[in-house]
Amino acid sequence: MIKQIKNLARHSSVYTVSTFVQRALGLVLLPLYTDTAYISTSSYGDLALVYVFIAFMTILYLYGMDLAFMRYFFLGAFRREDVYRTAFNSVLISAALLSLALLLSAPSIARFVLGPGYYGLYIKLAAGVLFFDTLGNLTYLVLRAEEKSVTYSAIRVGRFLVEVALNLFFVIGLRKGVAGILYANVIASFLNLLVLLPFQLKYLKGRFRYSILKTLLRFGLPMIPNGLAYLIVELSDKYLMRLLLGKHTLGIYAANYKFGSLLLLVVVAFRTAWQPFFLKVAKEEKQPALIYSKVMTYFTLVGAFLVVAGSYLIGDIVRLPLSSTHTIMGGAYWGGIKIIPVILSAYLFYGMYVNLTVGIYIKEKAEWMVLFTGLAAVANIGSNLYLMPHFGIMGAAFATLLSYVVMAGFIFAANQKIYPVSYEYGRIGITLLYMAGMLAIYYIFDPILIWRIVLLALSPLLFLTGGFFSKQELNVLNKRFLK
Repeated sequence: MIKQIKNLARHSSVYTVSTFVQRALGLVLLPLYTDTAYISTSSYGDLALVYVFIAFMTILYLYGMDLAFMRYFFLGAFRREDVYRTAFNSVLISAALLSLALLLSAPSIARFVLGPGYYGLYIKLAAGVLFFDTLGNLTYLVLRAEEKSVTYSAIRVGRFLVEVALNLFFVIGLRKGVAGILYANVIASFLNLLVLLPFQLKYLKGRFRYSILKTLLRFGLPMIPNGLAYLIVELSDKYLMRLLLGKHTLGIYAANYKFGSLLLLVVVAFRTAWQPFFLKVAKEEKQPALIYSKVMTYFTLVGAFLVVAGSYLIGDIVRLPLSSTHTIMGGAYWGGIKIIPVILSAYLFYGMYVNLTVGIYIKEKAEWMVLFTGLAAVANIGSNLYLMPHFGIMGAAFATLLSYVVMAGFIFAANQKIYPVSYEYGRIGITLLYMAGMLAIYYIFDPILIWRIVLLALSPLLFLTGGFFSKQELNVLNKRFLK
């Protein structure tokens, strides 16, 4: 069991690097994006809304084919090459049709998403990003399935570097603003697809089969409402904020939300390794549920510490000077720093939700997913409509946290009925109490930086000496530390 978990941790750590690099573009370029000489707070709000639109459309472009592909690549009775060719042909045709529809209706869509103004170009560029990224997505799935985490990460890093350079060229050199960011994204996405082509040639030799397509669609299509409901949880606050609080406030919220979503990078990296891992364990191990239980405990512990560390340090990091007149995040955005701990906490519960998807995949209950995300979406919209007008961006942050708690709670209840796992509730509870206590200290007492660092330094000792770990776990930790 320890060997299996170490293998999961190894791949997750590699994926964490690539996921961070992939998603860190907005963070790395935040000094540029929050420099009002190039992009105003209102324009930054426009950028956030464009990416909300791209995220929603990604669900329609893939229509669950990515999740179905992973499931039947491992546990299906079909040749892997045939599964890939069938999925690729299906996605290619649908992506081309959807992108054409977006190009033809760009002005109308822009008015709905971004409000009055000449934003049609943004939607056209988004259509290009969606087309190229969708085709590249399946090749990344192959690299994940083959556990080629280093290759996967290297390609992601390469794309990141190209996109950074293109952003500097279009935003600073040509002063194209938000359009320049999207131009950079389209070009980087196209070049990324070219790099991925050699890795899919083997699988493109397979045959397109209607029987496989029916199987993939039967599993994947129920994921569309689930994906859309999840995105309502993840993104509806941005759209509602445009209507309720304005684009200026949205820009401040979106910039700080990026720092709160740092834990999401870890969760996405974990999920990238987790899905092929638990499917493989279910097929090969005699007691898979015991492994899943331990993974949940360790994930919650690491995630809680990251929540606390991020909450205690990010506020000071974003204020670090880059020059006499510039900081990592522009001073106009500092009023939103207070939401960061809440968003970090929300993503810990999302990570627990990802852990709890085991039974849904193994027992092929994909249609249940929309129930959990749908309830969370209702909670999100309702709480946003109430909290946002009363508490501003802090209300929106707590609405996000509430939604993920709801989502994790309901999938836990359902999963225990179809695929029971005896989780270590005592250890998980202690971990969450530690996190809640540390955040209470942060908000109530607002300790100075030196005391926050001291509290963080003492945290590992609290768990190591407080009886949290078993003797076997301590031995493993000692060996890893000495090594």
